[in-house]
Amino acid sequence: MNIKKIHWAHLTAVIILVGYFLLSKIMIVYALSLKNLFYSFLALYLFGAFFGVCLLNILSHKKFFFIGREIEKEEMKKEKRLLNKHLHHGKIAATFIIGVIGGPVFSAITTRILLNNFSFKYLVILFSNVFATLITMGAVSGFIRLVNIR
Repeated sequence: MNIKKIHWAHLTAVIILVGYFLLSKIMIVYALSLKNLFYSFLALYLFGAFFGVCLLNILSHKKFFFIGREIEKEEMKKEKRLLNKHLHHGKIAATFIIGVIGGPVFSAITTRILLNNFSFKYLVILFSNVFATLITMGAVSGFIRLVNIR
């Protein structure tokens, strides 16, 4: 790989991803150790929302996907005919489902690819993160209760 093609946006994305993957394990343990369920949810939600929005912001940088401009130009030609007739409901639903199942990292990547010019793309990440947090809390707390059976 040519070192001149590495931009600060690439290094920032790596730092965000490494930070998310390291801190997410600590955050899950911390959130589940809290006595109040609302605070547990809020801690995990804000953590995931922060990293999801940060990652989408870096992925949306024009230097991050240098080949992305060519793909977007071709996609815009194909979509221009349909944009006036239909909204992006299918893309929003796909991004939402992937965000719920995959968490904020996959949600940011999918939003960048599918909803690049959508004005409410950050809201899609924040809304899907609510359900992803609920699933994470339910799965982890259920697993802990299963292991702690005496």
